[in-house]
Amino acid sequence: MNVLGGESVEILKDILILFLPAFLSVLAGKLLREKEKAERFYKALALAEEAVLFVEDAFPGVPGAEKLKKAIEYLKGVLAKAGASITDTEAEAKVRAAYQRLQQEALQRILRKLLP
Repeated sequence: MNVLGGESVEILKDILILFLPAFLSVLAGKLLREKEKAERFYKALALAEEAVLFVEDAFPGVPGAEKLKKAIEYLKGVLAKAGASITDTEAEAKVRAAYQRLQQEALQRILRKLLP
């Protein structure tokens, strides 16, 4: 026995034809925005690493707190030139994360040399 009549099936098909493309479009748009957001995050983190390396090289005798300020300024300047803005708090978080990541990578390289 057919629970749904032929007319009901046709109505469901029409509904799917109407709403499925819009739903898929919204879903694809959301996924693309999330991908772009992730790409911006990793690009900002890479720029923060660049800032840390630049400051470490350019200001070897400067205390850590001053290097942090200079790295934040560098990161904000590079992002501003690219047309992006970032708050001091966000810049500091990215610079600190970049510094920790670089320190961790350096430690791992040292350990690999000591413990073959």
